[in-house]
Amino acid sequence: MRLKMLFHPRYHKVCIIHKVTRPDVRSYYKQARSLANAGYNVYVLGLFHYDFSGNGIKILGVPPPKSRFVKFTMTNFRILLRAIKLRAAIIHFHDIDFLPWALVLRCLTHARIIYDIHEAYPDYILLKPYIPKVLRKPLSFLVYFLEHMGAKFCDALMPNDNFVADAFAHRRKIIVYNFPCLDFFAGFAVTPFQDRHYDLFYHGSLPKYHYNTMFKIAASLNQKQIHTRWGIMPLHTRAGAEMKREALRQRVGKNFEFLPFTSYLSVAGKIQQTKIGIIPLPPLAKFYKNIPLKMFEFMGCGVPMVLADLPPSRQFVAGLNCCFAVQPDDIDAYVDAITFLLNHPAVAAQMGENGKKSVFEKYNWSTEEAKLLRLYKSWAG
Repeated sequence: MRLKMLFHPRYHKVCIIHKVTRPDVRSYYKQARSLANAGYNVYVLGLFHYDFSGNGIKILGVPPPKSRFVKFTMTNFRILLRAIKLRAAIIHFHDIDFLPWALVLRCLTHARIIYDIHEAYPDYILLKPYIPKVLRKPLSFLVYFLEHMGAKFCDALMPNDNFVADAFAHRRKIIVYNFPCLDFFAGFAVTPFQDRHYDLFYHGSLPKYHYNTMFKIAASLNQKQIHTRWGIMPLHTRAGAEMKREALRQRVGKNFEFLPFTSYLSVAGKIQQTKIGIIPLPPLAKFYKNIPLKMFEFMGCGVPMVLADLPPSRQFVAGLNCCFAVQPDDIDAYVDAITFLLNHPAVAAQMGENGKKSVFEKYNWSTEEAKLLRLYKSWAG
């Protein structure tokens, strides 16, 4: 009887490790909340200046590093020490550079280890501007080799994309898609299409290859006397400031309005004020494997989209009539699709409703939560 009680979910301590500076969409709002609601004793360990609690989840902080070198060394060591003291039964980590440290944790604490894979990291290395070009391919190969070797020693892998998952052979590989929580869309009034404040909207990370495409689209629309208003909500302040400077330099600054990112649950209120969501992914190897979360967020808000026609997105939107999927980097195709939607508001509104129905009926976190809890329950007994 005592043994069963120890492995009951409410007595089962879980440590989620994710080196972010604010509560994350996947690790906190989805996984941690689902586990806490299921009765698990959940700790989230990240780069926070202090410890705090919320939604039945205990947040533990390690000071954010001042450089990448410190992040990969001393910060990881500090996280390791805090995780050892917790003595959690399950360690669920989200950062590839923590992989070797997680294996040390496994040896020292005998905890179950889950590697949550967000990206096609070897391909992502090829896009990093701070890495000299001559080093990117060798480093990409090294990351591929080390990641796959280390993953073999984890108790489970949890990729959030099926194309990323295909690269791994593991006895326990569970694809948990990054579908949105339905409460993301709650509490916001639906604005009629024609009354929406923004013509186009983009939120999230802002690499140069994204915003340069947006500038070209805006400039082309301006030339056609279609002066669009874009709402931009960057995840990181520095990237937003950089984009703003570049927009002014390229003479499209008047088209773009920059909004501060506050929290995950506040984003939907802005999305619902836009006519069209845009996802301008380039045809690079990484984007042939990663599914953009913002696609489901646009759909759930009832917003039609114009996005790059790439396999990860195509598998979800094909046949739904909720978007225009165009050839990546084809500026004219983006412009034509945007022009059509702005000129046909009734059609655009219906496309938005088609996407919303799919999210509320199928592409939401409830289906993925069940997979997460099934794995945890298999270890809880």
